[in-house]
Amino acid sequence: MHSLHNLWQIFVVFLLSSLKFGFGGVPIAVLVDKFPFFKAITITAAGGVMGAIVFAYLSEWVLDKWDKFRKKYRPYHPHKNVPENKFTKKIREKWGLYGLAFFTPFILSIPVGTLLAVHFYHDKQKVISYMIVSIVCWDFFFYYFYNYFYPVLSTYFHAH
Repeated sequence: MHSLHNLWQIFVVFLLSSLKFGFGGVPIAVLVDKFPFFKAITITAAGGVMGAIVFAYLSEWVLDKWDKFRKKYRPYHPHKNVPENKFTKKIREKWGLYGLAFFTPFILSIPVGTLLAVHFYHDKQKVISYMIVSIVCWDFFFYYFYNYFYPVLSTYFHAH
């Protein structure tokens, strides 16, 4: 029974890491499940990377369906493919794929960031590579933040 519970914890952390990395998978692994360093980094990075790969390949299908939907229900707006808010537009124009990959794990979420990156840059392998580097770097940052800095902040704000 204990190993089944452990497998369930790993699955949940893996799944959350593939969807909402910085505010889902990593904090659950560190704060709730108290995974040790290597286990936390391995599972969360694997989940984030798997999410980036799956959503990079799934995004082509999603964008195709969106284009068909748009052509059917909004035929007079041929230049609008994917709605873009000011934040993502600024990131894309100022920093390009580097910026999208940088902000994806903690602000945009893996599915949204990967979909936008594939839409704007089309080269899935390049997008996946940038996402992997970003996910792994943020994984170390978040692990140390949630393990060492977050408890101090939490204690400080609860005391005041």
